[in-house]
Amino acid sequence: MSSAVMERVLEEPRTQGPVLVAPVKVAEKTWEDPHPLVPVFIAGVIALALSALFVGSILAWLALRHTGIMAL
Repeated sequence: MSSAVMERVLEEPRTQGPVLVAPVKVAEKTWEDPHPLVPVFIAGVIALALSALFVGSILAWLALRHTGIMAL
């Protein structure tokens, strides 16, 4: 732009600036789980029991196959 077209802008005085309010501190939760891995171990025990039951049922079916119990 040429200097003939430019306008001078005067800074207007601010009547009131932004109000700065101190942030309100919320009470943080300080409770922590003393044993955070307990649910993991419980899930592991349940998974181990179910897998042993599944493998045991397969072995039982294989053992009963030759006994004649499953013969039709």
